[in-house]
Amino acid sequence: MGKWKTKLALILLILAVIFEWNWFWAVFILLGLINMIKSKTIHFVEAVSQKDSPKLYWTMIVIWSLLALYSILSYLNAI
Repeated sequence: MGKWKTKLALILLILAVIFEWNWFWAVFILLGLINMIKSKTIHFVEAVSQKDSPKLYWTMIVIWSLLALYSILSYLNAI
């Protein structure tokens, strides 16, 4: 079963939209952030690597971190 993580994420994405699982977006962003940090590459509009564009890479990591924090706090009704 190739690409099972991608297939599972797509199914969960559809379920999150249908059932309005707001917690899912916080988890989804956090998992993406972890993957970006581990791979040292961000695939957004185009690939941005830490090696080739360190300032842009870290700016995007900070933005994604803030989005994750916002999603978590929003889900917990802390903001």
